[in-house]
Amino acid sequence: MVGVSLNDNENLKKNVPTAEDQQQINKFARLHKSYLENKGQLAFLQNTAQNLTDAENEVMLMEDGQLNVPILVGSIFVHQDQDKINLMLEERKEYIQQQIDSLGEKIICLEAEMKDLRAILYAKFGDNIQLEDEQNNGE
Repeated sequence: MVGVSLNDNENLKKNVPTAEDQQQINKFARLHKSYLENKGQLAFLQNTAQNLTDAENEVMLMEDGQLNVPILVGSIFVHQDQDKINLMLEERKEYIQQQIDSLGEKIICLEAEMKDLRAILYAKFGDNIQLEDEQNNGE
């Protein structure tokens, strides 16, 4: 007959999640979801910023004889002068950069909070819990 030792019983109790543990696991899941959404939004904003820089460079390369530049507004092209286009592009780049900076700070906070929760949960559950992304390896 196989008996259960006290150590096995203690380990079993240690690995059984309490209501508080479940709240921490759920919080980690919410943070992780928010983290992934913010990372996706950050990549989109960085791509948008690069596109605006490319557009700015294209406008600078235009000859001075081309006074009006076609710009897409909705589903139509509107012709604007180069100075107005440069101003519009610069304002848009500043706005996008503010969003990038804000999102970057939010991501750093999420990473720190996830790191703390990950440490707490791994300390309690060890290898019995999986908190890492398979594709990101913990990012």
